[in-house]
Amino acid sequence: MRELLLTFFFSGKAKKAPGTCGSLAALLVWFFVTKYFFTAEISLTNQNIFWGIFLILSFIYGVIASPNYAKQFGQIDHQSIVLDEVVGQIFALQATFLLLHENYFSQNKIIAVHLIFCFAAFRFFDIKKPSFIGYIDRNFKNGLGVMLDDLVSGAVAAVIGAIIIVVLS
Repeated sequence: MRELLLTFFFSGKAKKAPGTCGSLAALLVWFFVTKYFFTAEISLTNQNIFWGIFLILSFIYGVIASPNYAKQFGQIDHQSIVLDEVVGQIFALQATFLLLHENYFSQNKIIAVHLIFCFAAFRFFDIKKPSFIGYIDRNFKNGLGVMLDDLVSGAVAAVIGAIIIVVLS
């Protein structure tokens, strides 16, 4: 069960680019769950509660479980652990979705641009780790560091996305 969650249904077991595969899996899960919420007319407040609880529990679980799982590979942050990418990616998607939700599912162009931007921006910050993201990655060699640098990468992607959305609106 631990491996299933930390590798996000084994997407982190991909031979090439496991972090990117984990981010893509997270994007697909977020999109289809959010589409279901829209179809079922679930309120935005309840959606936010759902994703908030999901992110908090995933973050806490990752902080606690990732170091023990990674020990078998002799590392703190093994590449197969992608729950951190899932948390960062979904954070970026949901935070920016809040600014777009009214017309989101009525315009395929909005959906495509949103998904592509959030995916690309999150992956950029997660891979390049500029500034304080890199500081977290280099200086927190524990479960908190594994999860926190990706959450911050998702938050930075969301802030930039929000600025772009506001400017273009």
